[in-house]
Amino acid sequence: MGVRVSVSLTSMIGEVSNMILAGVVTGQNIAAERLLALSAAEAPMDDVGALVASGQVDPATNAGDDATVVYDAPYSARWHEDQALVDSLGRRYAGGSNFQNGRKSKYLEDPALQNKDELGQIIATEAGRG
Repeated sequence: MGVRVSVSLTSMIGEVSNMILAGVVTGQNIAAERLLALSAAEAPMDDVGALVASGQVDPATNAGDDATVVYDAPYSARWHEDQALVDSLGRRYAGGSNFQNGRKSKYLEDPALQNKDELGQIIATEAGRG
């Protein structure tokens, strides 16, 4: 007398992959919101706080998209780079501004680089939850 067992394996790799990718998108958006908060704490302040108020997240909506942190005040790029320049009218700007209360140029780039492990962990955690 023999025993026979039949085992069949159903692959759910596609479904699992889609769940992980959805988690990555969620993680990117959460990490972008965190970066926005970190950068807002370093962004130079003008009289009305328009630069900080202009910060926003353009969220990822699909796998393969990037979530983006954007500051769109008219002077946001100049203050971020804060380097010597000559404008189209020939006016010279020395750069090297002394922004108040620890606020500074590179207000988006520096927090992204300094907190890359934390931001990456946010994405990884959400991917794992996917």
